[in-house]
This record gives sequence, structure tokens and C-alpha cells, in this order.
Amino acid sequence: MRSLVLMLLVVTAIPAFAQPSGNPRTLFGDSLDLTGGYFGMTARYTNVLSNDAVLLGFSGAVVIGHKINIGLAGCWSTSVLKNPAYEEVLREREPNIDLSGLELRYGYGGFLIEPIIFHRSAVHLTVPVIVGVGGVSYSYPPPNSNSYQRNRTDGQAFFAVEPGLELELSIVSALRIGIGGSFLYTSDLDLPATSTDVLRTAMGRMTLKFGAF
Repeated sequence: MRSLVLMLLVVTAIPAFAQPSGNPRTLFGDSLDLTGGYFGMTARYTNVLSNDAVLLGFSGAVVIGHKINIGLAGCWSTSVLKNPAYEEVLREREPNIDLSGLELRYGYGGFLIEPIIFHRSAVHLTVPVIVGVGGVSYSYPPPNSNSYQRNRTDGQAFFAVEPGLELELSIVSALRIGIGGSFLYTSDLDLPATSTDVLRTAMGRMTLKFGAF
């Protein structure tokens, strides 16, 4: 009986020592204020294996409090990327192979987070960061083939992080244009006659965004 009374006293005393009521603090305030969303297209320019390389990409994100964009993004190489050193390795492996169409191709994508600096200004800064995975491979088209099918010789997956910085202009309420740069960091590659950091490059970039901001 004494134990029961003691427990009741403890339970009734707890509110007197409790902290003031209220919700725990969160990164985005008391609630997520979704103020819009957008669809984006980004063109990147860099140099890979001494070849000029253009990558095209797409993104989609929700806008939170006009201050940060969160969504998904990805891109892929669209240029012809040749590696003579790898071609020599492949000729030793397969002497009769036709290497006229052999290219290095890669792409990556993942989670996008993009803080906006000076978001109330028509000219402001964005800091897009992509964290995800990608794939890279050497491949060539089959003989006498007009299809998009390609024969892969070597390839692998990799981890990718791409932080960037863009100067963004609000052209009209539904269109923004950003110009800036980024750096692609990847995990080490393990491909014949190919540097482990061949894809780790600085890139120039331009982004078009359509939506509500």
C-alpha cells in the first residue's frame, strides 16, 4: 500500500518539474512551409580524358519557405569520349574487334538539396548539392546496327557527390536561370588503362528552372 501511495505522489509531482510545453525544434521551423516546386534542366561542360564533355541533366524539387529546394537530380554524358590507352588494352584482349565506335559513357544522380542565399532578391545565389550513385562503362555499337544497343566491355558503379554554386536570376515568376560551376567527386574507379579519378572534374553549368518559387 505504501508503495502504491509513493508511486502516485511521484506521478503527480512530475508535471511540476516538467519543462514548458511546446513542440521540439526542427530544422525548418514548426512545420514545412511548401511554397512551390520546379522542374529544371542543367547543361554541364567539363573535360574528361582530354575530351570536351557535355552532360545534360534534369531535376525536380519542392521549394520550402522560399529558402531551400529539396528533390532529385541526375545527368549523363552526351559527348564522344575516347581513351586510346584503353583501346590498346582491348585490342590485346580481342585482336579482331572493331573499335571505331568505342566510347566512355557515364551518368549519375541522386538526392538534391539546394539552399538559396538572398532569396528575396531577383538576383541571388543557390548552392546545389547532389549526393547519389552513378555508372560508367566503355561500350561500342554492334556491327551493322542502327539501334541504340551497345556492347559493353568494362564498367562499374560509383558513389558521387557534386557540390555547386550558381548565380540565379528570376526572369519572371515562373522562370529562373542560373549560371555557375560545380565539382564532381566520385569514389575510385577500377577500369583498365583509366585513372581512378578520371571523372573528378570541375564543371561549368547553366540551369533553367520552370515552376513556382
